[in-house]
Amino acid sequence: MKTSLLREPLLHFLVLGAALFALFSVVNKKDAEAPAKIVISESRVATLADRFARTWRRSPTQEEMQGLIEDDVRDEIFYREGRAAGLDRDDLVIRRRVRQKMEFLAEDIAAAEPSEEQLAAYLASNPERFRTEDRLTFHHVFLSATRRGGALEGDAKQIAATLVHTNATVEAAGIGDPFLLGETFRQMPQGEAVRTFGEGFARQLAAVEPSRWHGPISSSFGAHFIFIDERTKGSLPPLDTVRGAVQREWLNARRVEAEDKLYRTLRDRYQIVVEKPTKAATFEAKR
Repeated sequence: MKTSLLREPLLHFLVLGAALFALFSVVNKKDAEAPAKIVISESRVATLADRFARTWRRSPTQEEMQGLIEDDVRDEIFYREGRAAGLDRDDLVIRRRVRQKMEFLAEDIAAAEPSEEQLAAYLASNPERFRTEDRLTFHHVFLSATRRGGALEGDAKQIAATLVHTNATVEAAGIGDPFLLGETFRQMPQGEAVRTFGEGFARQLAAVEPSRWHGPISSSFGAHFIFIDERTKGSLPPLDTVRGAVQREWLNARRVEAEDKLYRTLRDRYQIVVEKPTKAATFEAKR
């Protein structure tokens, strides 16, 4: 019953008529008052002309300039009257656009260039964001899961027994299978190990002691016996080598801080009342 009623053209006409009546009520009320003033400033005129020139690669004629001004006046009038009639209140696009412009305002406030001292202090207080990753140099004996199939586990046990008595000079190619990416990896960052071999492999790799064989460690490729040649711990680099990244992070932190500060300041001007829905309204929403 409700669905068919919503489809009635008469109902649509009545709703539209009510909206137009509300709009013209506001307009007629304002007609009885003193006319509001709209000032198109000299800087605004210059902005309109500059926007036209950048679009059309030439300056506007006098007639075109008059049209630009008239169109700007039209925008302002419809904007003011639309707001007076409350047409912006439930428009999510308008609300988000106004919020975005307010956030842009906060960004302008926070747009000052940081000093050398500020960047150095930010780097020192946020070392985890800029610290270089641990790096490993290692070589491995690889057993292909595809090639060995069901024999993989038994082969791995035999190779483990062999490698426990050997040192780093073992000829990996003679024991294991060829690996597409090679047998030796030099200064591989932890993140690259994750991307290449998988998270589980990289986690075990990080715990392996250097100068002795470990394994088998599984990856999506098969089984690996690992020999760590060198482990380089990550460190906090000097400011000169990460200046660009530190400046971007500093500016972003300032922007977020400015937005939060602006919001808190503005929020203090309002009393926030959140009305709880009635049980009936909750029931209707669930249906």
